[in-house]
Amino acid sequence: MKYSQFTTSDFIEDAHFRRWVQFPTAESSAFWEDFLQRHPEKKQEITVAQNILLTLEAQVESGFSTKANEDRVFQQIQQQLGEEQEVKIRRLPVWARWAAAASVVLVMSWWFVNRQTAPIELTYEVNREQSESPLTEKVNDTPKPILVTLADGSSIFLSPKSRISYAKTFNEGSKREVYLSGEAFFEVAKNPNKPFFVYANELVTKVLGTSFNVKAFPEDKNVEVKVRTGRVAVAVAEKISNRKNISNREREGIVLLPNQQAVLSRQEIRLVKSLVENPTLLSATTPTPMRYSFVFEAAQASDVFNMIEKAYGIDMVFDEEIFSKCQFTADLTDESLYEKLDIICKSIEANYQILDAQIIISGKGCAN
Repeated sequence: MKYSQFTTSDFIEDAHFRRWVQFPTAESSAFWEDFLQRHPEKKQEITVAQNILLTLEAQVESGFSTKANEDRVFQQIQQQLGEEQEVKIRRLPVWARWAAAASVVLVMSWWFVNRQTAPIELTYEVNREQSESPLTEKVNDTPKPILVTLADGSSIFLSPKSRISYAKTFNEGSKREVYLSGEAFFEVAKNPNKPFFVYANELVTKVLGTSFNVKAFPEDKNVEVKVRTGRVAVAVAEKISNRKNISNREREGIVLLPNQQAVLSRQEIRLVKSLVENPTLLSATTPTPMRYSFVFEAAQASDVFNMIEKAYGIDMVFDEEIFSKCQFTADLTDESLYEKLDIICKSIEANYQILDAQIIISGKGCAN
């Protein structure tokens, strides 16, 4: 990013610059102070851009009035630049001054429209800025996952081309926070008094103690969270939760259980809850393995569905009375969940669909 070549309009259109003007942090302020020390010739462009953005932000909050707001913009610019710059502006030809006024109005219009409708992209760098403590960063430049162990005993398996950051004083505050770019599998140590947060692009995952996977590469259109054990809550980041196009579902969040996943569309800011691609038996993830037999002989279909529901921890919706009249015989031990469902439904002339992480079974049942 060659900021040394930027004009005023370039600064106004730059997302990093706008975030600093709107939501300054110690890190971003240090960056721009250092930039001005190295490029003092850019003070004029940066000052004008700051004033325009701050004035337009106030206008959006208090109402949009073209003529009055245009005058206020020019007044603030002139006051900030001082008398010397004001003289330079007055010496401009009439046509140039009209062009400057038109450009300000154009920027004001652009700002007003985009402030209301354009999606806000939250990146790894932006999320890191909210930390109140110095951060430690781990980067995986290897072709294989690496293990990162946190001070609370939690483990993170960091995928290739991924990075995480966490406070150097991790586990000393009231909550545990990790910032992710890329993909990682988390095994979180239980601590009800210190919730564990993962910030990944526009999605925030909150847990007390569980294992789950988060995928959030910078170039991805979606952010994905998949739960293996326990339960997690996911919601959009607070910085974008007040936008008009975000529903209560995304704002308040949803709860995920084992074998469930949430996918956030970053463009639409929409959360979709579903089952993971390959659900696993709960017995495979528990300290004390539970044994389930999938060998059925003349079993009631309703009992078969109840067994699958218990074994996978998945909510299955069906009419127990109707399917209790159907009998099923087969060995499904080596079949995946969806293969099990395909075989059962074909045998009893039923159908299934997945809706919001539930499996809905429909059919006419069986004759006596």
